[in-house]
Amino acid sequence: MTTGVTPSARPSTIRDAAAEAHALGGGAVARPSAVAARATGRKTIMIVDPDAALRARLRALLELHYDVIEAKDGMEAVELTSSIQAPAMIVSDTAMPRVDGFTLAKILRNNPVMKRVPIMFVSAQHSPQHVTQALVIGVSQFLPKSTPVAQIVEKIRKIVL
Repeated sequence: MTTGVTPSARPSTIRDAAAEAHALGGGAVARPSAVAARATGRKTIMIVDPDAALRARLRALLELHYDVIEAKDGMEAVELTSSIQAPAMIVSDTAMPRVDGFTLAKILRNNPVMKRVPIMFVSAQHSPQHVTQALVIGVSQFLPKSTPVAQIVEKIRKIVL
């Protein structure tokens, strides 16, 4: 089974993540850096996007200050949120297979552990109707996908502080 989760360069936490995944019965596995966040005190950002290249660009800049968890779609994000502590923020696309960003946000807003986690949408679907729908659900920020990655990261830093 492919989960879209990539191995970490921190070998000691790989064992921790594998043990945690085994204890949880498999399914999506949080990146080992998410497990390490509990020990390091670093905040965790979850990136949810089917575009692996965008996830990689965001990860490269975010990992300087945060631990990063990736999910390729909303379904994988829901699975991950059931097995980790609440991240400091979730950055998500809206147009995704299986579970889209709007549905993901609704699910998270109904989860007592995740309901206060800030959500940022970064999407090509940036019409006024989409922005309004996102704000009604409780999304903190909505950026067009054409926004430079460095600017997205700066907005994340301002929200997460």
